[in-house]
Amino acid sequence: MPATLLLKRWEAGNSVASRNICATDHSSNREAYLAAFLGHVHRLLQLGYESLAPAAFTNAEEDDITGELCKQMKALTEEQPTERWMSRYSVHDQDPVNDVVNPDTGKVRRGKRRPKLDIRLVSKSRVPNTRFCIEAKRLYRSGSLKDYTDDEGLGAFVAEYYAKGDDAAGMLGYVQSDSVAEWLGKIEKGLAQEISLEKGPGGEVWNLSRFPKGPPNTYLSFHRRGASGRKLDVFHVFFSFC
Repeated sequence: MPATLLLKRWEAGNSVASRNICATDHSSNREAYLAAFLGHVHRLLQLGYESLAPAAFTNAEEDDITGELCKQMKALTEEQPTERWMSRYSVHDQDPVNDVVNPDTGKVRRGKRRPKLDIRLVSKSRVPNTRFCIEAKRLYRSGSLKDYTDDEGLGAFVAEYYAKGDDAAGMLGYVQSDSVAEWLGKIEKGLAQEISLEKGPGGEVWNLSRFPKGPPNTYLSFHRRGASGRKLDVFHVFFSFC
């Protein structure tokens, strides 16, 4: 599906989600349900970020920021939900990923050797549960662009180490130097070089894709996964900690 048409699909779904943000698996419109799910995910991310004091994390490590962000989201889903749908979600940070094969040994990584996904947000309103996997990266130095796109960042989704079988995943950029606008330009140029990227009909790398009450700096890019050839929608969210 062309990028522009897919973006319109999400936008149409978002309109439905904004009117009926409590859509459930009983909805006859699967796309509307998935759009509502994605809206919830991005709403939780934004509320978690708004609960932080960004200046306190200017020099913080990635895991420290992620831990505090997840702490705030867990408070919303487990202790004090401000919207009814929140109690149907669970938040998992540093979540071990099963059945990942070590490319060097050809063996499945088990126990403590399993890779850990930074954030997994799960909706429990249907079985099997609906999940959204997120990999976070600090954006603060010249090497950050490579960290964002390599096999421990975006590349982990493309290679299907993370979010295997999922149609969508997320990248989360913690901006700790320069500005969000400057990093948007750098990331866009970096993505343009990725062989997995499927550009839009006008050659666009990604498109602005805001969800109702979600992060304002949210962009959507489209990729082709290596082993299976499946398409993957990647939502890129950027939070400023400068």
